[in-house]
Amino acid sequence: MKKIVTIGGGTGSHVVLSGLRDLEDVEVSAVVAMTDDGGSTGVLRDELGVLPAGDVRQCLIALSQERDTLRKLMTYRFEDGSLAGHNFGNVFLAGLEKVTGSFVGGVEEAGKVLNIRGRVIPVVDKEARLHAVLKDGSQLHGEDQINHADFEKIGIEKLYINSGAVLSDAARQAVIEADYIFIGPGNQYCSVLPALSVENMSKALMQSKAKLVYLSNLTNKKGHNMYFGLSDYVNEIEKYIGRDLDMILVNSTAPSEDQVKYYELHEGDGIMIIDDMPHDSRVIKKDLLSLYINKAQKNDTIASTRSFIRHDSQKIKDAIIGLIDKA
Repeated sequence: MKKIVTIGGGTGSHVVLSGLRDLEDVEVSAVVAMTDDGGSTGVLRDELGVLPAGDVRQCLIALSQERDTLRKLMTYRFEDGSLAGHNFGNVFLAGLEKVTGSFVGGVEEAGKVLNIRGRVIPVVDKEARLHAVLKDGSQLHGEDQINHADFEKIGIEKLYINSGAVLSDAARQAVIEADYIFIGPGNQYCSVLPALSVENMSKALMQSKAKLVYLSNLTNKKGHNMYFGLSDYVNEIEKYIGRDLDMILVNSTAPSEDQVKYYELHEGDGIMIIDDMPHDSRVIKKDLLSLYINKAQKNDTIASTRSFIRHDSQKIKDAIIGLIDKA
């Protein structure tokens, strides 16, 4: 049985895991970023002192084998009253953390309720705050501030997590024992790199004999890196992990005209990531694009930070099967 680990968080990991959920002879573990402090997750984190549930919730839903009603309940966002803007799944996980006495215990219980196929593992099991040092020496504190900041002209020198937030034992074991590790896709500075920035993660990745695969983003992010090419993403990731990637999975299909118009309306130009590594043998090009136009949910307080153009779960699944079969 092949052991596959995903590293990231939020929508990117959800799409990948949705494709991997039903693979035969595969054990899937999702190692999830834990620095989210915006939206419903951020409010619950500040008011209740719980760990951030948003990214973990999306991974649990992706791996759930339960009926649609329960999966929809975990994504339901309240529209009225004191819970307006809150996601039911986030509140549910906060309650489980209080009942079990730990966030990890709450995630395990949620996995049982949702009948997940695989494991969802927080990258750290303690409070973790994300910080960014910009190239002019200034700093940003907290994922939400970083997510909404415009630092494109300055650039980020480095990201770091507060001391004491080290790689959890469960995450370390999953990484070291993996046959394949898939990094991304997702927000470079608020999802992918934060998970890789945790103390001891690079050490575990260097000890692992797994094939390391980067699932490239489809689009750049306004205010962060609108004109990044593929090599910019790869170079940053390799700097944090301390080793070379083995494979780089890249979308080969152009978005529809309607997708481009909708994206440019909200983000501007610089839409799709350019493959500037045409002669790198690690780059594998496949049609990975979903043609569905994703639009914001009502009362989603951080809708402006979410991507409108996304990967297709089935196409991701097919591409990963191809990679495994060739190995």
